[in-house]
Amino acid sequence: MTDTTPYDNDRNELSRPALARLVLSDRAVALAETAGTLAVTRYDAYTGPGGRASEALTLTRIADRLLAYAVVYERERGSSWEEIAQYLGMDAATAEERFTPEIERWNTAFAVPYRLDETGRKRIPNLPTAAYDPRSACRRLDLWTHVHLTIDDKHAVSDGLRPSFLQDEQDEPSDIDGWIWRRNFASFMESLSRYLDTDWDETDWDTVALRLEGTDDSGPDNGWYTHPLTGAWQSVEVRLANIAGGDRLSVVVAGAEYSELRLRIDTLLSAFAVEP
Repeated sequence: MTDTTPYDNDRNELSRPALARLVLSDRAVALAETAGTLAVTRYDAYTGPGGRASEALTLTRIADRLLAYAVVYERERGSSWEEIAQYLGMDAATAEERFTPEIERWNTAFAVPYRLDETGRKRIPNLPTAAYDPRSACRRLDLWTHVHLTIDDKHAVSDGLRPSFLQDEQDEPSDIDGWIWRRNFASFMESLSRYLDTDWDETDWDTVALRLEGTDDSGPDNGWYTHPLTGAWQSVEVRLANIAGGDRLSVVVAGAEYSELRLRIDTLLSAFAVEP
């Protein structure tokens, strides 16, 4: 089995401490997002007995993962076990024993960044997602911090890591690209249309489905189909092409200016690329 991945070039631009810091940022956002849902009271009547305790327990587990990667990051940047342990309320030997298995998994994943599932066809990353695909992680985390934190900084995460693959995004919003399963395309376009406050109906889908035939994401730009979406306050272009194999689509959304919209688009691409 080859150990190369589609994201090797992006990952090689970042040091291991930078990748560990990116994973730590990702875990922190996961905790914040999950904690935020627990603050909502509107749906308590529909939650079964003990349900909120279950959600709180999930938070503690996410927090445990956050702590583990904080330790991984500290070790990557050269902190000693004594320096780490003093903040954890334990001695250095106890800290080393507790967190060494996580550090060993982290180290091993760089030698073997993914494994194949039982079918031998699907890649399962051994590296945490943020370290496996750092370009997407930087974009998503930059957007999240800009939207949710009270700081006027569009690159609060990536600027500290300084990968060159994001230099073209520093001055103006770049296109947002990714891929989705073809069966999810209608749902993707319906959701995007709602965000833009415009309509998407079966007639649109019939038009796009026809125009997608014969597209190829490995070909020149004229091998792609471009579909405009004009909303009440923002317009975008959605560029589409088939990926070899026929069940996936390459998607590029151009023209999205507002950070909140860009975060939503990025989240949609991630959600609709998930394996069934």
